[in-house]
Amino acid sequence: MNWVGARWWKFDFHTHTPASFDYGRGDQNAMRITHRDWLLSFINKGIQCVAVTDHNSGAWLPELQRSAEVLRAEGHTIFVFPGVEITANSNIHILAIFDPTATGANVEAIIGAAKFRGTRGDSDAVSEESPEQIVEEIRKSGGVAIPAHIDMKAGLCQLSSHTVNQTAKKSSAVEIVNPTLENQYAPLSRYRNLNVGLPEIIGSDSHHPNEVGRAFTWVKMGEPSIEGLKLALIDGSSSIRRSDQTSTDPNKTSNMILQSLSIANAKYAGRPAALTVRFNPWLNSIIGGRGSGKSSLLEFIRIGMDRSKDLTELQPNNEIRRVFEHFIQKSGGRDSEGVMLDTTEINCIYTKYNVNYLLQWKYSTQKVSAFKSDGQQWIPEPGDVHSRFPIKIFSQKQIFDLAKNPNTLLKLIDDSDFVDYASWSMLWEEKRNLFLRLCGQKRELEGKVKSKSVLTGALADVQRKIEIIEQSGHADILQKYQSAVSQMDAYLATMRYLNDVKRKLGETVGSIAPLAPFPLESLTSSDPKFTENYNQLTVALQNLTNEVKYSIVRYEDAITGFKVWFEQSATSLNINTSKDSYNQLVTNLEAAGIGNVADYGKLLTQRAELQGQINALTAIEVELNSVAGQTDVVYRELVSLRSQLTVRRASFLDTFIKQNSSISVAIEPFMNDEEIDSSFRKLIGRLDSTFSSDIYDAERSTGILQALLSKTHSTAFDLSSLEGLNARLDLIYKFKIDLLNYKNGAVLDVGLGKRFADFLSQLPIQTFDQLAFWFPEDRLTLKFLDGNRLKDISQGSAGQKAAAILTFLLSYGEEPLLLDQPEDDLDNGLITSMIVSKLQENKGRRQIFVVTHNPNIVVNADSDYVIALQSKGKIELLAAGPLQDGAVRRNVCEIMEGGEIALQKRYKRMFNI
Repeated sequence: MNWVGARWWKFDFHTHTPASFDYGRGDQNAMRITHRDWLLSFINKGIQCVAVTDHNSGAWLPELQRSAEVLRAEGHTIFVFPGVEITANSNIHILAIFDPTATGANVEAIIGAAKFRGTRGDSDAVSEESPEQIVEEIRKSGGVAIPAHIDMKAGLCQLSSHTVNQTAKKSSAVEIVNPTLENQYAPLSRYRNLNVGLPEIIGSDSHHPNEVGRAFTWVKMGEPSIEGLKLALIDGSSSIRRSDQTSTDPNKTSNMILQSLSIANAKYAGRPAALTVRFNPWLNSIIGGRGSGKSSLLEFIRIGMDRSKDLTELQPNNEIRRVFEHFIQKSGGRDSEGVMLDTTEINCIYTKYNVNYLLQWKYSTQKVSAFKSDGQQWIPEPGDVHSRFPIKIFSQKQIFDLAKNPNTLLKLIDDSDFVDYASWSMLWEEKRNLFLRLCGQKRELEGKVKSKSVLTGALADVQRKIEIIEQSGHADILQKYQSAVSQMDAYLATMRYLNDVKRKLGETVGSIAPLAPFPLESLTSSDPKFTENYNQLTVALQNLTNEVKYSIVRYEDAITGFKVWFEQSATSLNINTSKDSYNQLVTNLEAAGIGNVADYGKLLTQRAELQGQINALTAIEVELNSVAGQTDVVYRELVSLRSQLTVRRASFLDTFIKQNSSISVAIEPFMNDEEIDSSFRKLIGRLDSTFSSDIYDAERSTGILQALLSKTHSTAFDLSSLEGLNARLDLIYKFKIDLLNYKNGAVLDVGLGKRFADFLSQLPIQTFDQLAFWFPEDRLTLKFLDGNRLKDISQGSAGQKAAAILTFLLSYGEEPLLLDQPEDDLDNGLITSMIVSKLQENKGRRQIFVVTHNPNIVVNADSDYVIALQSKGKIELLAAGPLQDGAVRRNVCEIMEGGEIALQKRYKRMFNI
């Protein structure tokens, strides 16, 4: 990726060419290497910057520089830094390195200044000047002076400690070959004991193509230049890394990067041409005078990245929300607060796992649309922008708000990939909806089975009447009639079923359409075999349809045949005979004055109907038991899910915060006393302060919620596993059961007032369903280290609170982090000790943006990209680039220090008394 700003370059500080007499190690083929192949040997090892440091010679430089230009034109990354390895008096080797624009003449000039009068390329002859004098001459000439391999032969540590000290103090760095070993020829301790603190670099000191790449140094610069190299050496460890001490590529970035922001047709930006600002994947500092648009830039990013609701979901009277709502509204004129116009458009390019996305917000639609790059065009991309493309944006006022209520940090914890609240919430909603559906189904089934006892009693009455009639002396006729009725009912039911099957089969086969022709014309070439086989498929379907139709006809004939047979069968005859006997009995009994026997048939039918209804209700009872069991299972799953959320939060803190000695953050499960009253009142639909003595009165310590909090506080828990929360969950379950049984008059041994009990009795039953998945929210406690002990954040000053929150925000996450003037509540000591160090520590694993007025953040945190803004009726870029860029440094000095003269005066007055 072609990022703007500073990046890490593989730099070989110490190399040789055939211009050095000892090149090739006796290999004549190596001596015949071409300039191009010499450079390719470095390119093939990934080396991008090469300091050519032949022994007392710059003979190969002109042709190497020309070859490097050709190779860069071909797409290779290779920069030649002209240099020389000068043999100083006492046979001490000094590396002189100059800007890539320097020439062989510059190298010859420094060789002359060293008074080297030996043969060019020979390392045995020595200069007349001392190492200290040569280092001074190199620096006067604008170069970088580095004593070579100080721990080896011909190294600086061969000299006295005094000479080592004098030379090192004027050097830009030292080359150490074996930093952990002592060498009898040049004891490294002679340098180490001086505590000069120079950056330690290493080069390959290659004298043969096979030795290229064996050692190098990572150097952080913008474009390779001597200015960039000097600044990196001044920064030391934050910009210099030896290959033998670094196992990973420092150019590795987070998987989520905001590449650029483009604003078109806003009131103060993007007119007439769009304002486009590119960003570096590490630390971006945004600077400018008051009113230059620094904070506005972050608000445009907030809108373009679909983070507006982070503010619009705050309380309506929240100042941060009100200011943002004024910002995002349409401008009504020159003096109005809004900055948007009808045609305002904000585009953000966001890279996620090496795929580029365009996120586009338009005032006309008031929404962000996502597009994915296929390398040539932007293709519409589905999904929720807010959740798919994470970014965190905090102003100083937001940080202050977080400090006032640490529980709001729970949302930040939940938004992390570690907790993944979005996925958890989807599963929670799924189980919640299933639970509510099962509760409704359970109530419906319970309503149905309530009538079973009534039906059972009615069946007993009918049975008794039947028994009286059957005991009248004509039991045999009556029993045969009863059997005949049952047989006839069974026959008719069978015929209905068979005919229903015939009807369904007929409807099914009638709905089968022939196979549609296959659109061969859409294929790139015809395929005769395909057509032949496809036609066979068409015929097979038609044959199947015909066979089914024929089978239906045969099936219908079978039904008709059975019906004809049955009507003439012995069974049918017996049924008819039994009915005739029964009818004759009824006639005879009526003639004899016995009238109720005529009800026998009705009673039999009624008994059958009642028994059928009771059987159906028995089946419903089985279903009810099944639904009740499912409801219990889903409730336990809800409890487990809620426990998982708390355990994940605690695991997050253990993973990212526990090792931080300056703050302590802990989870207190189900103990959020600031939220419990409002969430419970929302559940019961009573958001006012009515029934406060029954529900929750914190000042008087009364109410059922106060009892729940008090008992929860005294209940032990262990957040290392889900089971560790069982004791508190059991208490919450008891609270819910007591509330469901409110007619008992107490919840957790707290008596209920009559008015509150009456209110509960009027609640819809669905409210008590929702009680099942109500849980008090967790409470987060945040403490900061004040000297020797941890204190609650509520006891801290504004600066201490801000420092604690910033420490928390910088302790985790890989998504881009934007901070707007985080230094406002901090003194410079805290800025240096906390923010600067945290920014340096974090920027390697995540992209960071800081809007700031403080030069310590920009310079000492080693910003990889600086964006300087000005406003002359609209937001404009003054300069943008790494600190190695002269224009950037001038703007940093002018904007943040009042100019170079003011800075020098302050320095002189403070340190030259």
